[in-house]
Amino acid sequence: MDNNKNTTEKDTLPQIELHNREITDLLGDAPVWLIHTGSYLLYGILSLLILGAAFISYPDVVKGTALIEDLANVDYVKANSSGQIETLFVEDNSMVKRGDTIGLIENPARLNDVNRFCRVLANVERYYMTGNTNLLRVFPFDLIMGDMSGAYETFTQAVKHCLIYDDYHYYPQRKAFLQKEMDILKKDPDKNELSILKVERELFELSVSHKRDVEKNKEQLEVAYENMVNSIRSWEAQYLIRSRSEGRVVLGEVRTLTRMVNKGDTICSIIGSNSENFVARMQLEQEQIAGIETGNPVNINLMKFPSHTYGHLTGEITSISFIPYNKMYMVDINLPDKLMTTTRKEIKYELGLRGEAEIVTSSRSVLSRIFTPIFNLFKTAGKNKSNV
Repeated sequence: MDNNKNTTEKDTLPQIELHNREITDLLGDAPVWLIHTGSYLLYGILSLLILGAAFISYPDVVKGTALIEDLANVDYVKANSSGQIETLFVEDNSMVKRGDTIGLIENPARLNDVNRFCRVLANVERYYMTGNTNLLRVFPFDLIMGDMSGAYETFTQAVKHCLIYDDYHYYPQRKAFLQKEMDILKKDPDKNELSILKVERELFELSVSHKRDVEKNKEQLEVAYENMVNSIRSWEAQYLIRSRSEGRVVLGEVRTLTRMVNKGDTICSIIGSNSENFVARMQLEQEQIAGIETGNPVNINLMKFPSHTYGHLTGEITSISFIPYNKMYMVDINLPDKLMTTTRKEIKYELGLRGEAEIVTSSRSVLSRIFTPIFNLFKTAGKNKSNV
């Protein structure tokens, strides 16, 4: 009785058999081919995902607002600096071409001096090719260059160094003296080999020194030449009034040369002779301009004409300004199909037509986008470790 009392409720419950052989015999074991097929299917799906990530790519885009203009109608020429209009080179209703100079804003530089200097500036390239210093002797050293005076002074000093080195004739005279001394030593019956070797060494050192000095002068002249060219371009962009298109000039109120203009004022208008010469323009910040190049494709979704109904315009970048205006860079986009959208619907031009533009800068695969940051992270860590 005591044994029966000690029997707990747990002992009286029926035991559950987890592995019943009879049921296993009835259902049977899972076939091996099914297990292998499932594994192969899983591996196949993973392989397809990796291949898809390697071959499927999507582009990087730079977005901004594009304003579409018709250059054939009117092109407004604006002043890039404030001052008085010094000279006008065209008459009202005269025809101009793209890049023609229309006028000049008053500045400290003399236009005749700038033109004179530009005419002989090409001699520097000929001097590099021939080494003839006579090409540098035609450079004027008394020009009034205004804002370009600093670069002009550096350039003239580099030219003078080349001319002075050539005028002193140090190398040919010194070489002649050493060569004469060499001839005398060789004619001496009692030839002193040590003296002959010393003269030969001096001739070698003289030749090396001459080449080093010539290359140094050329390098200084090349740097001064690049600075001078950049200064001239900056001066032209600031003070010269140039046409950006071809057409007929309408001067309007600027016929009087005493008129003062401010930066951004309209100097004149140019009415084009062609029809439907459309171009889209964007203003981008420095961070956006860094990744784009001429020739990049552009898709423009017009604000007034939804893309899901009318499609979008396509174009490509033709020019990028290298000088910012108000910290913004101007980008010109050519529209080869004019205002014909991708759905073959022609949009009627309206003044102030705008759209959201997407510049396609590059196209990378999904796999590249996943692993490139990881590689860069390890690369940066390795450089930091090596520096330590």
